[in-house]
Amino acid sequence: MPTSNQGTLRKYLQQETRTTVHPSETFHLVAGLASAVWAMHEFVFGSDHQAHKGHHDDLRPDNVLFDGSRLILADFGLSSLKASPENSKTTFKGRQGFYQPPECADLGHPYKEHGATRASDIFAFGCMIADIIVHLAKGPAGVKEFEEARTFHRQPITFHLFHEGNRANDAVAAFLERTATEFGSPVFGDIVQLVVTMLDLDPKKRPLARHATTKLYDITIAAFVEQCTPLFVSLKSSPHAVIEHARFLSWRRSFDASYYFTLPRPTTATAMLESIFDTLRQMKQALDDVDLALAGDCRTFLDIRRMNTELINSLPEPRRAAAESQLSTILLKMISSSPNDIVYDSLRTAFGDSSIARLAAAKRQILKVEGDIGSVAEIRCRVLPNSSGLRLRDRENIGPFRLARVHDGSNDVGRLVLEEVIKYQDRYRLKRLLPRLSKLAELLSGPNLPPELRVLPFYGLHDNVKTSSVGLLYDLGEVHQGVPSSPELKSLHHLLSTRDKTHLPNLETRYSLASGLAEAIAALHDVEWYHRDLTCHSVLFLPSSDRQPHWKTSPYLIGFHHSRQTRDDFSEGPLAASQDRKRERYHHPDYLSKENGQFRGFRPEFDYYSLGILLVEVACWNTIDAIMDSHTKEDNRTFARSVVEEKLEELKFSMGLKYAGVVEQCLTGVKKSGFVAEGVPADAQTNLAVRETITGPLKSLLSHVQEEKRSSTPTQKRKADDEGARPVSKRLHV
Repeated sequence: MPTSNQGTLRKYLQQETRTTVHPSETFHLVAGLASAVWAMHEFVFGSDHQAHKGHHDDLRPDNVLFDGSRLILADFGLSSLKASPENSKTTFKGRQGFYQPPECADLGHPYKEHGATRASDIFAFGCMIADIIVHLAKGPAGVKEFEEARTFHRQPITFHLFHEGNRANDAVAAFLERTATEFGSPVFGDIVQLVVTMLDLDPKKRPLARHATTKLYDITIAAFVEQCTPLFVSLKSSPHAVIEHARFLSWRRSFDASYYFTLPRPTTATAMLESIFDTLRQMKQALDDVDLALAGDCRTFLDIRRMNTELINSLPEPRRAAAESQLSTILLKMISSSPNDIVYDSLRTAFGDSSIARLAAAKRQILKVEGDIGSVAEIRCRVLPNSSGLRLRDRENIGPFRLARVHDGSNDVGRLVLEEVIKYQDRYRLKRLLPRLSKLAELLSGPNLPPELRVLPFYGLHDNVKTSSVGLLYDLGEVHQGVPSSPELKSLHHLLSTRDKTHLPNLETRYSLASGLAEAIAALHDVEWYHRDLTCHSVLFLPSSDRQPHWKTSPYLIGFHHSRQTRDDFSEGPLAASQDRKRERYHHPDYLSKENGQFRGFRPEFDYYSLGILLVEVACWNTIDAIMDSHTKEDNRTFARSVVEEKLEELKFSMGLKYAGVVEQCLTGVKKSGFVAEGVPADAQTNLAVRETITGPLKSLLSHVQEEKRSSTPTQKRKADDEGARPVSKRLHV
């Protein structure tokens, strides 16, 4: 915004030269002025003084100075200041012209005095913002056009107010919305929506100065991001630019302006945000200065990397953790579908042996093995034929799975494995299954299997021609190779169905289990693989000693006989569920229903519906059939509705509002964010929404209860560590 010679906002709005700077700078000026209004509304003399309620009473462009870099609130002659316990209402003394609030303007008696509050300032400030953004979009002629559009008559007077006394001036919202459409920026639309709420006729429905300031700073951040995003996209041929773009987006999605305005003083919040704006300006300049000829050199992006680090470090600790989680999903969606993409090689350099690098390597491995495979013999993994060579013996059922020992003649004991049997009707169906089994084998085998996926390493395939089945064999590791197998392996279903009421997992343990399951499913989806049959049977616990409770160990996912890549359009439908009514309860009703005689295609949300049922089981520490025993005869759709209607309120009490909210998201559909960044595939929105509404909240719940435990007294600590000390219904106040 160029400097006004006369030094007031009024003179600037009337000047002939239209501003050519980016909207972010104008929004920044407005946000700064908003912080001044907020500071007056919640005035504090010092840290030891009581807060006071104040209001300006005469907010208009004539009383706002402009020095070329900021808008300065001035002329406090009509202002008032009272101690916070007092009512802020005072007699309205101002003469604000077009900006008079409706509660202060009796159009039939223009000189009658009325009461004014801080909400009256908000209305006047909303009028001022409206004029500023119209000037931004249309220049001084647009401001005049806006004034004329507001014209109405109450004989013998013509008014140009932003209201019509006891009713809204409909021309205001219409003009602003039309201007936002013409301007074409989503950020412009956001500020228009804020202005509309500030101009509400009911003072009680207008936002507080604190909330309006928060929103304006958030809009300003979005405007700065809007500047930088196309510059990142223009450099997408560079793997280093792709990585820094993903880091930038992870910061943006995790940024929350409201955090800064929970700080005790407006000046503190403003100073921290001003530092962020300075970094964003430097980021934009650095992106402008990138030489495309040098974009392949990582040193070209050192400054941008430093600025991204500064932005991420400016986040509070919980939001930094959210940014890290978001970064993994964004990067895995942004990198090319080609396994030879050079971004993969750059990830290891940029992040070392991190979760992101490991998951990216897993995704790359999946992409490498795409393609049809004709027979079991062609699968590149260990195959156990039934007739010769390696043999399976000593099988023992564990729910729908089997423990077995692989004997190859090298020793008498054999190797303990877990076998998951997949039946097929004929060799043709086997041929259809083989490509998927090969990809699954490639995903689960090898020394670089990401621990984030929480799956057992793949040992091999067992082709049993006699029983028309293929067994997927999982290695149980060295700790489980004793005779007899000890410690005992148990599924979540076993723990829930044989629950001991005198020895139940405490709240922290249940939060940990819920968070671990959600993280595992989210990671699996990040590498573009669905589970498709998630039940309490497919969650396995492998304690390292007999003295360790099963539920205190990290869970493993098993039951991948229906899992497949997201791109794989071959679907057999929910066969396992259709053969077992109890397992149907874990599947989304849409997945179990048929359309034109065919099962519906699988969607990522279906895995999260299954997760939601598991979270209900973990919270109540019982199977879903036992929890909903009075609804056994209901069809799947009615049953799903009953779980939501009956159990969410119970979970709010026993597990807290945040946990119940996560379960609701899983069961009713993950709500996607309206923020869609350029350069990020549209199908990433579900994965990112999961990070925001499911894995993030569960992780923060776990962190919260762990922090409470650390800060408790030694006596309380010992009580918290006693697994039998807390009943399942213990409530966490979150």
